[in-house]
Amino acid sequence: MISQRHYVLNSLYKFGMIECKPVSTPLNRNLKMDVDSGTIVCESTKYHQLIGNLIYLTIIRLDLSYSVGLLSQFMQNPRNLHLDCAKRILRYASTTMDYGIMYKSNTTIRLEGYTNADWAGYKADRRSTSGFVFSLGSGAIS
Repeated sequence: MISQRHYVLNSLYKFGMIECKPVSTPLNRNLKMDVDSGTIVCESTKYHQLIGNLIYLTIIRLDLSYSVGLLSQFMQNPRNLHLDCAKRILRYASTTMDYGIMYKSNTTIRLEGYTNADWAGYKADRRSTSGFVFSLGSGAIS
């Protein structure tokens, strides 16, 4: 089984980002992406490969799920803004390679759930976005 550190380092090398600067968040907080924001990416294959790598990484890094899911919506017609955001997620993953979920054995087993929503926040078609997290004991399960 490939470790998270090994997978992220391979992805950084594959996309020429081994010397990238660290960032503290996967996406800019106030960034609103559109289908037509920015110029079209000349080589969309690179974008597809990068998003594919990030999707695989979300299996073990739940904190990347929202950001990667958002960028997956632009697979048909990726723009430079979308590619830059995907690279930022990879830069964040390189900064946080040692992050993980800790499941403590001495914690009371209790199911908890939290949710949040952004009503009509997507500018192009006024779609709503929602998210959730469920934890059992001391770690997230969904």
